[in-house]
Amino acid sequence: MTNFEYKGFDGGGRGVSGTIEAANENGALERLGADGITPVALAEAHPEERASAARGLLRRRIPMATRTMFVRELATFIHADIPLLEALGVLRRQEANPALQAVLNDLHDRVQGGESFSRALTVHPRVFSPLLINMVRVGETGGLLGPVLDQMAVWMEHEEEVRGEIQGALAYPLMIVTLGAVTVAVLFSFVLPRITSVFAGEVNLPLLTRALMGLAAFMGRWWWLVALLAAGAAVGLRQGIRTARGRSFYDRASLRVPVFGALTRKAAVARLARAGAALLASGVPLLETLRVVRGLLGNAVLAAAIDEAIGKVTRGISLARALEESAWLPPSVVHLLGVGERTGRLAEMFERVAQTFERQTRNQIKVMLNLLSPLLIIALAVVVAVIAIAILLPIFRLNSMVR
Repeated sequence: MTNFEYKGFDGGGRGVSGTIEAANENGALERLGADGITPVALAEAHPEERASAARGLLRRRIPMATRTMFVRELATFIHADIPLLEALGVLRRQEANPALQAVLNDLHDRVQGGESFSRALTVHPRVFSPLLINMVRVGETGGLLGPVLDQMAVWMEHEEEVRGEIQGALAYPLMIVTLGAVTVAVLFSFVLPRITSVFAGEVNLPLLTRALMGLAAFMGRWWWLVALLAAGAAVGLRQGIRTARGRSFYDRASLRVPVFGALTRKAAVARLARAGAALLASGVPLLETLRVVRGLLGNAVLAAAIDEAIGKVTRGISLARALEESAWLPPSVVHLLGVGERTGRLAEMFERVAQTFERQTRNQIKVMLNLLSPLLIIALAVVVAVIAIAILLPIFRLNSMVR
């Protein structure tokens, strides 16, 4: 069977495109006709071209919800005893996201060409996480692909839920910041210059008024330079973080920032424990589990601590003892993991740690976001009040002089 890419129109006159599997071009035309599609272009799809197209389309971001739905639907097909190749064929035809459809086309062709599913997933690291790839590899080896995909779908749904809660909680603070920026811009651009122009010849203007007048004049003339410098600083910071030394400095500093540093450590522990529980429960060896979760922490300093632990475990030292020297890992976690090692319930202890620290992380984020809104309102009120005072002070002084 050969894959063909087509473009055409359906019975309602709407443009459609996709791929179809057939023995030859005539067979593809017959299948399209049976589906009520009038093709205007039909060509054989080549795996390498499709992989290239997938990489090009991946410049568009694939939403987390879309990827989670794919994993959940694939697990459902596997549980229904539908062969993997057939399941991928169905999912790619029904996928509405062009970028993910291109990826699924490539996965289908690679699996059809004899590659393992986990090996095909590694071609698209921006779409599929190392955790998913390793879990699929375990599922293929042990004949447990369906349960493994179910477990990964639960993981991804949890990640999506947490991200959704944070985005929802940030909506109001972002609205306040936007409103404040617009208000200050209007006051600086229109209100302040017009009112203070009346007092431009006055020598004895209040210091606050003169300072704001100077700032307004500077921004009115050199706003493009300020914007350019800000953009340059942002790009420079981003490029600096991409270097090994810059990334190490940034990650180390993020762990030492008051409040946020503790939150970063808790989130890292939760992610490590959740991934560790999933991998160990699926039969992945401990060392391989540590190597996988190392790449999920998102912090070079914490990843280096895991590297040290891997080296010690390789030499025969227990995991709890290896992690005990890591200052970022709470003693309670080390103790629980030690109990899990001694009792043979390490995966269960990882799960308990994950639940505890996920709950603590979410509660701390909620508290911080609840405090953020009133703080932003106070800051906006202070800025507007300072501008208002700067405008009113000359008026009050002129009024006292007239009297």
